[in-house]
Amino acid sequence: MSPIFLVLLLPLASSIFIEGDRGFSSSSASSESHERSYGGGKRHHRRYDDDSRPHRPHRPPRPSRPQCEDGWMHFERPTGGWCMKVYPGSLTQPAAESMCQAQGATLSGLQNTAEINWVVSSALSVIAPTQTGGVWIGTQRRPECIGSGQTAQCTKTNTFVWTDNSATGIDGMIFQQGEPNNGNVPNGNQNCALLSVATTATFNAVSTYWSGQMDDIT
Repeated sequence: MSPIFLVLLLPLASSIFIEGDRGFSSSSASSESHERSYGGGKRHHRRYDDDSRPHRPHRPPRPSRPQCEDGWMHFERPTGGWCMKVYPGSLTQPAAESMCQAQGATLSGLQNTAEINWVVSSALSVIAPTQTGGVWIGTQRRPECIGSGQTAQCTKTNTFVWTDNSATGIDGMIFQQGEPNNGNVPNGNQNCALLSVATTATFNAVSTYWSGQMDDIT
């Protein structure tokens, strides 16, 4: 009998973790335990329809619309198609990343405001009726900026870099006012980032937070 080869194509995936009902602490209080949830996304592969009708013998294959698995949202990035999904969970950032990787995924970066708006809306649906929360984002502090606050070399838009190998540029790199501040140093180790989500544009918790903007956190 001829052998059968089963080929599993595992697309690169991205995940987002949501921190719900955190009472929103500032970056200096990031060691508190909070309820979190997580989400995921994955790079899609286009499928082509073979149009072989006799009267159009030279017509090239026509690409179908981008497809994601059920429950995942498709976004088109400069690097290609990207599928995202939000999951609930109470996890630290390393645990969130591990959960994503167990699904063939990774924490997702944010390409632009369209992705940010979708993440905020999806996160609020996941944590409802809670009205505020936070989402773990696939980004980390650059090695050159570890232990540092904002400087001429470590700015608001280049202190962090995307880690999902898909997101590019700085259109989605939107931090809260005064952030990332690394806990105002010294000995700051806030090398992860959390996206604030709320049913209102702003909310107060230690200070004023804007929904759809990030804060650096441990």
